[in-house]
Amino acid sequence: MDQREMIYGVCDKTGSSDSYFGFFKNEKDAEHEVETQANRLKEDLGMMGIDIQTDRALFNGKLVVVIHRYVLR
Repeated sequence: MDQREMIYGVCDKTGSSDSYFGFFKNEKDAEHEVETQANRLKEDLGMMGIDIQTDRALFNGKLVVVIHRYVLR
């Protein structure tokens, strides 16, 4: 059985509907984008209390940036 290809979408959860910063073939690139976008939220919106984790960023316990994993068919 062959392994299916995976892509990683970095999703903005700050608004009323999800939007994506980008899609990545490499998970490490997606993790770097989570950090980049969380730092932008700190700078642009003053969200200084953002907790940046490997695959997500939280602000006051609320998800603001997350990686969604998609299996390509």
